[in-house]
Amino acid sequence: MGITPETARELWAHAREASERGARELDPAGIRRALVTLAVAGTGGDEAGFRAEVVRARDAARKVGMDPVPLFDAAAAMVDPEDDAARRILVTTPRV
Repeated sequence: MGITPETARELWAHAREASERGARELDPAGIRRALVTLAVAGTGGDEAGFRAEVVRARDAARKVGMDPVPLFDAAAAMVDPEDDAARRILVTTPRV
């Protein structure tokens, strides 16, 4: 059984904090933590909510001066194999 929607939202909140802190403190490790957390959480059945958090992490990575594509590709590889939407969002978002 996968992660429940409630757990996914809790993990998104942790990822949001890590993204915001990473952007504020120009801390690449915070961005990486956010991506790992998002990969573990997946969409939780809410693609739009997940996409919003992924966009936040992408924007933070760009602010810090990181190339988000390889990081997001690595995060996509860690997503639950049955969560195609999460993998797609992680792969495509940094390319826009």
